[in-house]
Amino acid sequence: MANAAPDALRAGLTTSTVRGPLIAKGRTAEVYAWQDNQVLKLFFDWCPTDWIQREVEIGHFISATSLPTPEIIDTVSLDGRQGIIYERVDGPSMVRLALAKPWLVTSLARQFADLHDRIHRQSGSGLIPLRTFLKTTIAGVEILPVQVKEEVLNLLDRLPDGTALCHFDFHPGQVMLTSSGPKIVDWMTGLQGEPLADVARTSVLLTFGEIPDTNWPMRSMLNLLRGMFGRRYLDRYRELRPSASKDQIKAWMIPVAAARLKEGIRGEEQPIMDFIRRSLVRSSSSGVV
Repeated sequence: MANAAPDALRAGLTTSTVRGPLIAKGRTAEVYAWQDNQVLKLFFDWCPTDWIQREVEIGHFISATSLPTPEIIDTVSLDGRQGIIYERVDGPSMVRLALAKPWLVTSLARQFADLHDRIHRQSGSGLIPLRTFLKTTIAGVEILPVQVKEEVLNLLDRLPDGTALCHFDFHPGQVMLTSSGPKIVDWMTGLQGEPLADVARTSVLLTFGEIPDTNWPMRSMLNLLRGMFGRRYLDRYRELRPSASKDQIKAWMIPVAAARLKEGIRGEEQPIMDFIRRSLVRSSSSGVV
């Protein structure tokens, strides 16, 4: 990765005991109100320092592009945890707005695809190659049988390379809708690679992403909405990039889904394993790659 912010995490360390109310909570961090229109992304103490350092470096990398994204202000150490202070962006996430106003799903999905295409028009040169990341990650997935893992890696070797900027965790929850327009957040997974691999990652998230515990009617509605969102998103993306074939996206979904298994999300593991096995048979028989 290009060293956009050498030793950024260590050099920016400060100590403070003042923070505002909790705004959001994710898998790796909590987000608190800070000061002067800022927020603090405070990572859990189990989160490796190199992950946080990488987010700082990618954040500076992204700030040098024309993409709409919150700027990094500083880094802090607070109560034994490390954090990053960002410019505050106010507004609902795209997923929250879609749930509140489901009649907007089609227009939101098209806007989402427009943003993804805009990301892919940026160069990711200097970031970790997506192919390298996938190979390393898939190799470390213990629940994949050896033969299946070899087939997935062989398929990956036959897929094309690229040097576009890829978010690689792009889903509707990563787009904040502000009064000044959409803002793309959470760039920790930024890579350089083939755009269709990034589209495949989004498709995997929309297809297999675990839905929080809720009642059956709500789960059914959420599944319906995300299925509709995913279809409209792919239609719009392919409208913007006619050369983006459905078969190539499906082929990329196989290694991308295999890498997703490394995250150890139990509710997703069996559906993803079934998908990989079915898809390997289909890709082999159709000769897509």
